[in-house]
Amino acid sequence: MYIYDFIQGLIIGGTLIIAIGPQNLFVIQQGLKKSYVFTVTLFCSLSDSLLIVTGIYLSNYIVQINPSIIGIIKVLGGIWLIFYGLNKIRKINQIKDINKELNIINEYGKVLITLFLITYANPHVYLDTIILLGSLSTNFNDQLSFGVGAISASFLFFFSLGYMSKFLSNYIYSNKTWFWIDLTIGLLMISYGIYFIIFKESF
Repeated sequence: MYIYDFIQGLIIGGTLIIAIGPQNLFVIQQGLKKSYVFTVTLFCSLSDSLLIVTGIYLSNYIVQINPSIIGIIKVLGGIWLIFYGLNKIRKINQIKDINKELNIINEYGKVLITLFLITYANPHVYLDTIILLGSLSTNFNDQLSFGVGAISASFLFFFSLGYMSKFLSNYIYSNKTWFWIDLTIGLLMISYGIYFIIFKESF
């Protein structure tokens, strides 16, 4: 395993997943109530893993069919990262009222249905995992290590978020916290995007 590629997968996967979206909010709300936390966190982690592996496989397959397209994939991935980062920074001053979003679900069947819908009916999930992480994996020598890093980030994030929601509640509800999180993620994504575009031939 290439440690460098693993670490990059861990960082990029982690920065993409940290956001206030329906999936993360659902993990927070179930964690705060301690309701089916293991089921929720495992489902989200495994779903991310499946989509990440699919994205890496498809990108690798496309490159094998047409090797000349790899440069285009890297540039498009870099452009998307820059756009993603700028969008994050643009929204850093928006007030996040998480309390309005929380709606605890205590029935197991409803939990599974909700999980499925907020995961697989959310277009943003496919953009981040299959398209973005899949295309970015072509930047690295060992796509497997990159993928394992990104998958590890998902497991670490979801299980930490689910089981530490009560402990982290003071920070989760703080707009100041999300200001610095969004700013850091935005700048990091822009930096990665520029790096991948400029040095696309060096991998």
